[in-house]
Amino acid sequence: MNCAIRPFYSWLILTLLFVLTFPAAALADPRQPCAEIYTVQADDWLSKIADKVLGDLLAYPAIVSATNQQHTADASFAEIANPDLIEAGWKLCIPAGAEAEELLTEADPPAAPTPPLDALAVYSLDDFVNDFKFSAYVKPEWIYTSPERLTKYEVKAEAAARAGQYGYRANYWWNEYLSDDYFLNRGIFSTIPPQVYTYHPAWGTAYPRYRYPPNVTLPTGLTTNQFGWRGPEITLKKPVRTIRIVCVGASTTVDGHSLPYSYPELLQHWLNLWAKESGYKVRFEVINAGREGIGSRDIAAVVRYEVLPMNVDYVVYYEGSNQFDPRSMVSFPPDITFGQPPDGVAPNFANVESDDKTWLDQLSEYSALAARARSLVEQFSMTGSEPAKPEQSFNLPEGLNEFRPDRAHVGKALALKAILGDLDTIKQDLEAQNVKFVLATFDWFVYDGMVLDPARHRTLYGYLNRIYWPVSYANMRRMADLQNRVFRLWAAENRVPLIDVAGQMPKHPDLYDDAIHNTELGIRIRAWINFQTLVPLLKRDIETKRLPRPAQQTYQEHPYLQPEYHTRVLPVDSVGQ
Repeated sequence: MNCAIRPFYSWLILTLLFVLTFPAAALADPRQPCAEIYTVQADDWLSKIADKVLGDLLAYPAIVSATNQQHTADASFAEIANPDLIEAGWKLCIPAGAEAEELLTEADPPAAPTPPLDALAVYSLDDFVNDFKFSAYVKPEWIYTSPERLTKYEVKAEAAARAGQYGYRANYWWNEYLSDDYFLNRGIFSTIPPQVYTYHPAWGTAYPRYRYPPNVTLPTGLTTNQFGWRGPEITLKKPVRTIRIVCVGASTTVDGHSLPYSYPELLQHWLNLWAKESGYKVRFEVINAGREGIGSRDIAAVVRYEVLPMNVDYVVYYEGSNQFDPRSMVSFPPDITFGQPPDGVAPNFANVESDDKTWLDQLSEYSALAARARSLVEQFSMTGSEPAKPEQSFNLPEGLNEFRPDRAHVGKALALKAILGDLDTIKQDLEAQNVKFVLATFDWFVYDGMVLDPARHRTLYGYLNRIYWPVSYANMRRMADLQNRVFRLWAAENRVPLIDVAGQMPKHPDLYDDAIHNTELGIRIRAWINFQTLVPLLKRDIETKRLPRPAQQTYQEHPYLQPEYHTRVLPVDSVGQ
């Protein structure tokens, strides 16, 4: 070999040896190494760790970013796909203070994130299975399975007649502390009935405002058990080696009355499959204590007076729409009326009276043929893009940091102050009986630039552009994100586990009837997200012998849910006076 080129080969060999032997982490990431390496303990979650090592509950995204960066070069570090799912024994990278600040800046969400999915392509359960990251504790094929359907009662003729004449709410049992004015002037009924059914709340307040009647199938399709909750019969006394979970919330918890399953029913089914597969000698009961139209104060009363006497172990809270009023944050010209778009801007709904209701809208309430004709007309007149909206301003409460909000500055925005107070109450009530509280982020399907299929997504389009007119998609998204950041902060500060439903739901309109209510497929996917997040928590509690636990109370009958109702005559003649 020519002596002149020998130094080149020597340099090349040394370079290759250096590359092969130099620590991969140093090449993969030019940043400073971890300031600390932390091993996850059995009772840890990320915000708790962030508070301990960085002094900031909300700094957990920095730990996620630093750990995932290290994982690319060193597989001994964890890969964190979901910040709400970490496991004991995982190795985490804790960045230094300056590094953490830089990572947090990178982690701030964009103002209007655009979902990565093709919103006009049809979405299937197979699509979810192919894209979702499943835990090692579960089997993906379980998501295709379902429990037995509830046995329906015969719908009573009187109930069908009342629903037809006065609206479906005429069959509910209303809190007797509600005033006559509540029934006469709140638009609860399609036509005000001469009398309403009422129940007596022994605790002496008007919350919760109503209950479902027990042991019935209502004209809407809802079937209740002996306690008036959607679902199968259960005993007051918790059976031996049973773990009871209660899901509380509003319409997105009880779910569509006519649909075969609510998300708590699917959750119970999969939890029992998991328990059997894991060899745990336990059985799960998941109670659905949700009911449409209620808010956080109702839910707090449901927990205290209906749920806690049932010897429950977990309570999962999912709600974020019934107190969500955009007018608390968005202002628009005074000549614009909230909820009333100009003629032809948004599709109309059945039983919604408006100035732009056409003869075709009216016929569509009674004729499927007319509904199809209307759909064809709308496909030609509507592009599926957001209609032009008037100028509007987004008003943050004084002193509130939008991306790192604290409850001291939420003001009147989205009723968050009241909601957080009710979450405090629920947490205190549950802690008094050693019941674990779990909070879920609330999922809104809306984003700036969204384009929908005018036929397939008619209700979603109408919901956003009629019910919430004239609020822009961008501002709706901004408020929904703020609400969930506040929920996340409250959970972190109160050491409450969080299920990030909003973050994990696929962003596709085929999973939504409107911006908050899911289709049958969407309910199944949302149930799975709850299931997979709860499994590690339950696994830890079972293996540390916290669960199952014996019944703490031994009531012979439920102290508050009595199986009788009363009737109240309404002064119908006084309406409008």
